Amino acid sequence: MSLLEFASSKRRCLVVLTLAGESDAFAAETEALRKKLAETLQISARQERVLTPTAEGEIYAIVAHRLFRSVDCEAAKETYETYMAYYAALAAKDADLPQRCLRAGYASEMASAYPFHPELVTVLNRKTATIPNFNQTRGALRLLAWTVRRLWAAQPADAWLIHPYHLDLAQPQIAEDLTSRLDRPKFRQVIEADIASPLLGTSSHAQELDGPLVEAQKPPYAGRLATTIFLHSLTQGIASGVDPADLLLATVQPDGQGGGDEPAVVGKSLERLADKAWFLEYDGHRYRFKTEPSINKIIADETVQVGSSKAKVEIEGRIRQIWKKGYFKPVYFPVEAADVDDDADLPKLAIMHFDAVKVQADDPAPPDLVRKIYEYTGTLESFRAYQNNVIFLAADADQVEHMVEVARRYLAIGRIVGDAGRMAEFNKEQQEKLRKAKDAAELDVRIAITKAYRYLYYPTPDAPKAHAFLRRETLPAQDQGEVEKDQTNVVLRVLRALKKVLTADDDVLSAIYVKAKAWDHNQVSMSTEDLRRAFARKIALRMLLDVGQLRRTIKNGVDLKAWVYYDSAEEFGYDHESPPPAWQISDEALLYTPAEATRLNIRIKGKWKPPESGGAGDGQTTVATCPVCGKPEDQCVCGISVGGGGVKLTPARLPGQGAVAQAFGQIADLCAEHKITRLRRLTVRAEGLGKQAAADVRGLGLAIPQFGKGRYAIEQNIIATFGQGAESFTLNFRGGWDRYKRLKSLAEAFCGEADELKATMRVAGEFEDGLEVAGAQFATMRDVLATLEMGKISVEAIPA
Repeated sequence: MSLLEFASSKRRCLVVLTLAGESDAFAAETEALRKKLAETLQISARQERVLTPTAEGEIYAIVAHRLFRSVDCEAAKETYETYMAYYAALAAKDADLPQRCLRAGYASEMASAYPFHPELVTVLNRKTATIPNFNQTRGALRLLAWTVRRLWAAQPADAWLIHPYHLDLAQPQIAEDLTSRLDRPKFRQVIEADIASPLLGTSSHAQELDGPLVEAQKPPYAGRLATTIFLHSLTQGIASGVDPADLLLATVQPDGQGGGDEPAVVGKSLERLADKAWFLEYDGHRYRFKTEPSINKIIADETVQVGSSKAKVEIEGRIRQIWKKGYFKPVYFPVEAADVDDDADLPKLAIMHFDAVKVQADDPAPPDLVRKIYEYTGTLESFRAYQNNVIFLAADADQVEHMVEVARRYLAIGRIVGDAGRMAEFNKEQQEKLRKAKDAAELDVRIAITKAYRYLYYPTPDAPKAHAFLRRETLPAQDQGEVEKDQTNVVLRVLRALKKVLTADDDVLSAIYVKAKAWDHNQVSMSTEDLRRAFARKIALRMLLDVGQLRRTIKNGVDLKAWVYYDSAEEFGYDHESPPPAWQISDEALLYTPAEATRLNIRIKGKWKPPESGGAGDGQTTVATCPVCGKPEDQCVCGISVGGGGVKLTPARLPGQGAVAQAFGQIADLCAEHKITRLRRLTVRAEGLGKQAAADVRGLGLAIPQFGKGRYAIEQNIIATFGQGAESFTLNFRGGWDRYKRLKSLAEAFCGEADELKATMRVAGEFEDGLEVAGAQFATMRDVLATLEMGKISVEAIPA
């Protein structure tokens, strides 16, 4: 009592009674002392005066005074004016900001709080400080001191104010202060999983999301958002969490150049964080971190139990559903040349397995397996003839692992949703989230597959020889709202844009261009079916996806006088002045050059008239023609009687083809039928590709000296390539045997060494005294060729 009276009688003198709390040291002694002092406290209450050391509005000045030697007021004014202008600009764009930040009072608050953002001091003072274990003054100062020291060391260029997200939870002392010191040890796992991982080589979910942004030199919005939400989540009850408007206010900042962070970009990062984080929850009003695992964490734990092999099987099945048969015939996961048919039927889309072929983005060369299948066919791996009828789709090496992980996640969600017992453990809201997650994951698998399979290889003469004339094209990326169920349509659109396919909607392809690309040099005829096959062989042509386009090109060629269309069944030709027929694509419909059609005296529809019996009435001589083949009598090959008089005409030419014995046997049979004993000319022709062509060239070269007496003329055309097209050899020879034998060994050597070979050789023998069909020389010629194992030959004989 005397102490109190003394103190009250003096100026600037106070008596302060301080007792420890129940949880502090010497709690029992403190309680005993409290009872003894109960009477004293009653007496002191008569003279006590309640003082508030710090008003709420003074907290900013205290913090700044304790942490900084001085504060630049001019800089503070410039900063808060910039922020207020930025907030006003965002509000004009209907950004979701709290109304208080647009009022003049908030500018004063920013000026007082400088260099701290008011939202940082507010969350520490009004939320974190309410936690019993948090020392309101020393705790806040300690956190802010660590934050200021880190910022001073790093000096980031965009730190206009110190925001809540500047509390670096990756720093052990800050994380410790906000978890264990506050009796919140379980929140440590929240930091490590969703905000800032302390382990080298691993990233939290926020860090994973911010990776692409940081590489693009953009702010790490996910980390900003997660840190801010975390500070608001440490309190319990209805105060826990932060609403989206306050979160946006604490996260965005101007850039000092009249702009700043875009709320839409920040909002997108928030959506991705909510989908990715394991402990983040949004109840429709507030975002908060909880220590109980979210649906994402449950799914992640289940994903660990799904093996990669099961995910790959799922992907393989999905690929078969995504690329369907239509304009192209899908060939799934070929591993050998024999797996892809070599024909002129529906173009093949070879989809390479993602484990067998992984393409690097910086390497445009086709993978070895793609190149092997493109160049060869069959189990013996002979050269592929129809190279323009196959394209390849391969996976991006950088996307394969992600594709497998997405498939694993989809299977994991399916396991949870498909287990009625496990689903019963969740409430209705969680069950609904899981079902929606399954639907979303199924779409994610499709998108991941289409993003992985982005490299298309197609044949074109514009591609380098070193790449086997295969060029790589990158398919466009597709988002969730754009991905198509049938991805073959995407391939088709890309090839159409590249002018590589010919569809019904395209313009008519010029016949002049087609003839230049599809016909061989000096070729005078071709069936329309062979022309169709040429589109599958010649890489300079487009891939023919609509046969109607070929019919229009055939008509275009007739109109432009590029060729004459001949119908073998009808035995009539059609030129530019003929009434158009029904254009057929078959081996029976032929295209002749106009000169060849004239030489063969083909009857032209609309121009040809049958000969009048008894001769022409106008005094002109009418050439007698065969009523069956329509050719002049001296060129008839059917040898029937004319005019019913029983006179059997001698055919001008006798054809034979097939194996050597077969072809010569046909000549001998025709000669016997028409009582022809001697031949004036006998021509042997052989043409082919690859090894058989080389054997035929060598065989004819060996046979000529053994043919016997006669004058032999030789025509030879050779096209040979070596070393994948790096070197080539072309020979066009026309002359006699004496000149040919000088280059015979050279031509045969090049044919034998060629990697690719096309050869045509024609030997015409003239016999002044006639070649006796039943004689020894005719038999010798046949036997010599048969002994040399020639392939298919064509023989033409002209009677003496």
